[in-house]
Amino acid sequence: MAAILPTIGLIVGVLLITSVATRFSLPAPILLVLIGLGVSFIPGIPGYEVSPEIVLYVLLPPLLYGAAYESSAVAIRRLIRPIVQLAVVLVLLTAFTVAFVVTAIVPGVPFAAALALGAIVAPPDAVAAVAVARKVGLPRRLLTVLEGESLFNDATSLVTLKVAIAAIGATSVAWAPALGEFAWASGGGVIIGVLLGLFLSFVRRHAGSPLTITALSLVTPFAAYLIGEEAHASGVLVVVVTGLVLGYRSPTEVAASVRLTETATWAALRFVLEGGVFALIGLELRGIIQGLDTSTDNVFLAIGAVLLTVIVSRPIWVGLIHAVSRLTGKENEHVGRKGVAAVSWAGMRGVVSLAAAQTLPLDTPFRSLLLVCTITVILGTLVLQGLSLPWVIRRLGIVEDTRADDLAERTTALTKVSEEINARVDALCSDGKLSERQGELMRKWASLRDWRNWEDDDASRDFARRLSVLSDWRRTLLGIEREVIVGLRNSGELSENVLNDMQHDLDLEEALLERRSQAVDGHLGELPAQEDPEGSGRPELDQEPSPDGESGDRRDADVDEDAAVDDADVSALLMDEQRAEGTVIGQRSGRTGRD
Repeated sequence: MAAILPTIGLIVGVLLITSVATRFSLPAPILLVLIGLGVSFIPGIPGYEVSPEIVLYVLLPPLLYGAAYESSAVAIRRLIRPIVQLAVVLVLLTAFTVAFVVTAIVPGVPFAAALALGAIVAPPDAVAAVAVARKVGLPRRLLTVLEGESLFNDATSLVTLKVAIAAIGATSVAWAPALGEFAWASGGGVIIGVLLGLFLSFVRRHAGSPLTITALSLVTPFAAYLIGEEAHASGVLVVVVTGLVLGYRSPTEVAASVRLTETATWAALRFVLEGGVFALIGLELRGIIQGLDTSTDNVFLAIGAVLLTVIVSRPIWVGLIHAVSRLTGKENEHVGRKGVAAVSWAGMRGVVSLAAAQTLPLDTPFRSLLLVCTITVILGTLVLQGLSLPWVIRRLGIVEDTRADDLAERTTALTKVSEEINARVDALCSDGKLSERQGELMRKWASLRDWRNWEDDDASRDFARRLSVLSDWRRTLLGIEREVIVGLRNSGELSENVLNDMQHDLDLEEALLERRSQAVDGHLGELPAQEDPEGSGRPELDQEPSPDGESGDRRDADVDEDAAVDDADVSALLMDEQRAEGTVIGQRSGRTGRD
């Protein structure tokens, strides 16, 4: 029991601190590290010393897999050049730069040990950077570059670290075998990841239960990492590529129920893990700092120099890489100079650096110095760059309203969907496979789904308001239904199994209504301003019904039999064929979604 209490305390603390950070719009990763450091000085708080194997084999794989699964393989392929430049070239340049600085300031440090430190502090942790950048409104293409960098740079760092550790104590570094090891770790990791992803994709297609597939997804990152390491390839790359393959194939290969279950499960898991790793950084700082050997010459100068080198070298190397790309005529138009400036400042380090530092053998020369340098870089970059990154992004003037961009893309996609549905319905009617009434019903359904893209803004606005009112009514009705069935369960008239089944249906419908309300709010915010009709408001269900069975006070939601869209039309699409013979709902759109 006593052994699990620290874990429970850690999770509870993460939840509380994250809630506070959300409430006051503070960067949660930085707050977790600082509070973790403060808590470590409280008497009676147990020391948190997580072995590097736990971090590398237990914490890191699900974090990387979850991020890769949700990433866009298409977007990463489109921006593969800058991503490779940052994930491979920049990591190597940073590692060697740090190594030269350390050996210059502390001459007694072997170059291999200094290179190990450089490999440890070279890869940024995009969990913190992307969280801050996304909140501020960094353009999506730059977020993709940062996410892609974080997915692949850990592999470069860990392979370089492995080579450096092997060279410690040797008279010289065997560069030829080291390059061969690096090539196999990279290429082999990608090949194994692709093959494993395709195999698991086949298994997922033929697995029967959503729970089985979700459970398989929870095992996948750990198995992928182990397979990669056993093959002497990069376990990190195997995990990342497997996640990218499965995420790319998921929309067409698994059922909707699987995606809903997986999304909820992984969202909760990543939320706890991401918060936990930053809290652990803060909690472990005190013990590592206390183990520093201060008798070494220039120890504090070396610590400060490493932090300064890591912070300054990234903008310099990123700028040079960008300049070389321009000179070779291959400048990536998707990044640009301002984007380069923003990316160069998003260099916060995190848990991978901490775990990698702890893998250093106990007999590594100047090991305590290397550990403290790592901690200083992690804390310094999180605080300095993490707190100033929002200001830098705003100062560069590249803040982008990603919500509006998402809505525009969604609108464009729905337009193409509607056009294809109409074309196929026309073909089916021409071939005699559908009656005209059936075709009309399908066209109405397609037009309703495309209501945000109607050419007539007034009609679109009117339908959005009606849809909002209907959603409010239905949410209220769902609340009544939920209250009744729970009461029946409590009185023993309804079994728990039947309640769970009914409640599952209610949850799905309520979630859909919530998504619809968000869509309505976003659409109305984009349309030209128009005064609300007088007397608009929320419907009340406790009013006297009218003779036709509708609510007595519908206000602006009254059904107009001559309107292009009303609730009767919506009902007709679901169950009433007679009403479906009315006028066509909506119009075929000519809008692109970005006008």
